[in-house]
Amino acid sequence: MRKTNILVTGVGGDIAQGIIKCLKETRDNLYLLGVDIDPYAAGGKMASKFILAPAAAEEEKYLEFIKYTVNKYKVDYVFPSTEPEIIVFHKHRDYFSERKIEIFINTPFIIDTFFDKYQTALFLKRIGLAYPSTFLINEYNGQLRYPLIIKPRISRISKQIIKIANTEEFKFYKNRISEAIVQEYLGDEDEEYTTCVFSDGRRRHSITFKRRLGYGGLSKKVELVINKEINALADAIAKNCNLRGSINIQSRKTPRGFVPFEINPRFSSTVYFRHCFGFQDVKWWLELFEKKPVTFPSRYKKGIGVRMLDEVFFDAA
Repeated sequence: MRKTNILVTGVGGDIAQGIIKCLKETRDNLYLLGVDIDPYAAGGKMASKFILAPAAAEEEKYLEFIKYTVNKYKVDYVFPSTEPEIIVFHKHRDYFSERKIEIFINTPFIIDTFFDKYQTALFLKRIGLAYPSTFLINEYNGQLRYPLIIKPRISRISKQIIKIANTEEFKFYKNRISEAIVQEYLGDEDEEYTTCVFSDGRRRHSITFKRRLGYGGLSKKVELVINKEINALADAIAKNCNLRGSINIQSRKTPRGFVPFEINPRFSSTVYFRHCFGFQDVKWWLELFEKKPVTFPSRYKKGIGVRMLDEVFFDAA
């Protein structure tokens, strides 16, 4: 029986490593290609073969590398794990669809809307959900109270997100982040929730964790949360963007309820946590492409997950 050949990008990162762990627990007959710009990418040790890749910022060079790799290794599926790589695949998706290579990325509308934090706020407003007050920085004129948030308009995971305490700090950071937005600071860090919602195009299913960050911004500890308000919020977002696949919603509890402040159109760092809780969106999305029925098993009613660190070693001889 021919193996299923799967390419996973960005294997130096926690998201790709979580995806690989999910895939290995999903089926046996896999040949996993791992690529990364770092020759010492730890996730390369988890793959059947590791290949050094150019940076996605060098789009033409990166695209030629990907085309060569998927053709040489007869790749069936590609899991892009980093946002710059997702954008490249998004822009060139026709090349892969014409060759019947399935890419685990969302629709153009979802990517264009949710990688743009300003458009995300407008989307939430348009569908009648709570949203953080958000302004383009060149249009901001003191409408918010301190503290507030300055961050890039175009998503770059959690990089360059600055909590601003006063006018002096605002003036200092205003011109130091390109294409920035100014956003209302919501609630507090102890009431932050991460929700994954998956849809097969007809049914929608979600899981929520209350999380504690650590290890440089990763979800260090997650606690399963069953909350009807968050479930309804996730369902409304998925329904209104015609989701077919997986997205991740970040929200905080505030006096006006749970308010989403980020919607990530990609797998998130909690992908393996939720897989262990029975929410197997990597497996389900794979089954969608294979035209297999997706079944959502009943999930745990309570539970806590804690991230574990590990080490790998490279022969420098």
